[in-house]
Amino acid sequence: MSPEPRANSLFRRYKSMDMQMLHQDTFDFLKRLKNNNTAEWVDDHRDDLSNTKRDVVEFASVIVDEISKFDPSIKKRPPRPETCVTRLNRDMRFGTRKGPYKTDFYIVVGLQGIQGVAASYAVHVEPGNCFAGGGTPNPKGADLLNYREKVSSHFDEFADIVSSKEFKDLFPNGIQSQSGKILKRMPRDFKRDDPAADFLKKEGFITRERLPDQRMTASEGLNEITSLLEGSKPLVEFLNKK
Repeated sequence: MSPEPRANSLFRRYKSMDMQMLHQDTFDFLKRLKNNNTAEWVDDHRDDLSNTKRDVVEFASVIVDEISKFDPSIKKRPPRPETCVTRLNRDMRFGTRKGPYKTDFYIVVGLQGIQGVAASYAVHVEPGNCFAGGGTPNPKGADLLNYREKVSSHFDEFADIVSSKEFKDLFPNGIQSQSGKILKRMPRDFKRDDPAADFLKKEGFITRERLPDQRMTASEGLNEITSLLEGSKPLVEFLNKK
């Protein structure tokens, strides 16, 4: 593949009804980045990188506003949109072979921010792999144990949430974890006949429903995204309950 020539930004800003959503240019850039994941290529496309980041932060602002309409805790302490967006730069200290840049964004809205362990709302932006939902995707060690104990100790309440018609209609794939892994045996400290066994074997507790890329760029997609986020609220509140 021949290298692309250095070019002016591909982004074109127009006033339209879709300005609150993501721009198609953002998806185009992420696709190109996936095929040209080198520091040299990115250096030649700094304007596009900056515009991509700005576009996602602007969309994060919309997401924060939408969540604030149904979650009083976020309305009371709304996070700054720029703090809700994950970085593209990859940590290369661990010798990854995937290239110096990630090719996706997470918009994470919660009371503890991206690095916190509290359950949060999330929108994933990646060409061909967009989704929205909420929960705690990948807790580790004591945090995972804490969430498992909460599900086990208050399983009736948890079951009411995940078995409701509204929940099942929105999230036909049910509760998931980020890794998708399910233990073959019950985790230590839990009985094999625990009523919550099927959930305790997971490594996280999230809702995650896929969305076509077009839903992320068209204004009518905002209602669907917001419905998935709002539908995750009972799970987020349950997991964050003291």
